[in-house]
Amino acid sequence: MKTYLRAYGEQKFLLKYLFNSESDARDLSELPIREVLYALGLRSPLVLEGFDETTMVQLLQLAVTRELSRRLPLDDVTTLDDAISRIKNAKNIVLLTGAGISTSLGIPDFRSDSGIYKKLETMGLSEPQEVFDLHVFREDPSIFYTFSREILPTVTRFSPTHAFIKLIQDNGKLLTNYTQNIDNLESYAGISTDKLVQCHGSFAFATCQNCGHKVPGQELFPDISIGVVSRCKQPKQPAPTESDNSSISSSRKRKRKPIDDDEDEQDADESTDAAYQTQCNGVMKPDITFFGEALPKTFETRLLGQDVDDCDLLICIGTSLKVAPVSEIIRVLPGHIPQIYISRTPCTHAEFDVSLLGNCDDVVEYICNKLGEGWELKHEMITENGFNGEVAKTADRIYKFIRPSDADEKQVMDVKTQEESKNDELDSAEAKPESDAEEIILESGS
Repeated sequence: MKTYLRAYGEQKFLLKYLFNSESDARDLSELPIREVLYALGLRSPLVLEGFDETTMVQLLQLAVTRELSRRLPLDDVTTLDDAISRIKNAKNIVLLTGAGISTSLGIPDFRSDSGIYKKLETMGLSEPQEVFDLHVFREDPSIFYTFSREILPTVTRFSPTHAFIKLIQDNGKLLTNYTQNIDNLESYAGISTDKLVQCHGSFAFATCQNCGHKVPGQELFPDISIGVVSRCKQPKQPAPTESDNSSISSSRKRKRKPIDDDEDEQDADESTDAAYQTQCNGVMKPDITFFGEALPKTFETRLLGQDVDDCDLLICIGTSLKVAPVSEIIRVLPGHIPQIYISRTPCTHAEFDVSLLGNCDDVVEYICNKLGEGWELKHEMITENGFNGEVAKTADRIYKFIRPSDADEKQVMDVKTQEESKNDELDSAEAKPESDAEEIILESGS
């Protein structure tokens, strides 16, 4: 049914599946609208049963429009080898990255079972996304400051996947990296600012909501870590009024008079300080993009003004693609541009040419090994022998990267502990059989 819709268009599709020469005058209730909706992907019969037939026709129009706008996978990019070949031959790669590229560092994502939103639910928030709602922040910034310690970036290291992005840049193939992450780790990885669009902002800077004064984001970290609303410390000099002028004159006269009482002199000084040395005290907001807040202008201008014409490969890494408008990049780019998806779990609401499922670091390590010279992925978290797990084709265009011991095993992310473990193993190698060697695994958020 979908094939017919694409081949012959909406009008012939409706004539074939809803009407015929004998049924043009039939009542709407006699038309098989529900069956057509199910075939087009709207599979919620209990919900659909509650709609009248006119509403069902409107739903059908939406379903037809959505199906016609959906990108179809390319016939010449279907395998893992095809994906690697496309990366090797591409000249202008657009990368769309999400929280999954940082989870191996212990930074939690947002929507997984152990992600930020789940944690916020356990803390009593019925709508976890309200923490990042601009209107809620303006009404009560303490909500954000109470919970924002959960997303506060505490590491300055970057993951092997960040290093992979840097390799793409070093090989002259990076057109743009659109990142949804706010941890600012791209800067530590060496991604050039003219190649990077931080779609949702970052903690790198913060802005006063009253006077607009900007400060480095790290100045807010002490307050965020203890859940206190951070205030602007910028001195504010209000314009004097007539009453202020008379107060100034009176104050100056008093200060010129001899004052024998030390306490009176102190009061006069404190009054002057309070009037003319006050801080702005506006609420400081990290420069991250809240719900209800516009994305940076560079997102639209770069996407529509450059990348839509120049991109020859799109790679999405570590993102569920559930937050618009960033998720719309996959639809804005021309349909003939190959699209590769790398993440732990599949993306069921988009059609990718090849999906590589597993730990992002494992997948990019495998890709770099296959790409060969010039693609050596050097990183402290990479094992000496490279990824030695299994790569299984689980469905058409879908590959699963499985680690030797367990597909769901968490990656060791504390490098210091990892090195100490290696030293301990070397020290005790002669006294302890290899089969009894203790394996140290530190859990990281995912």
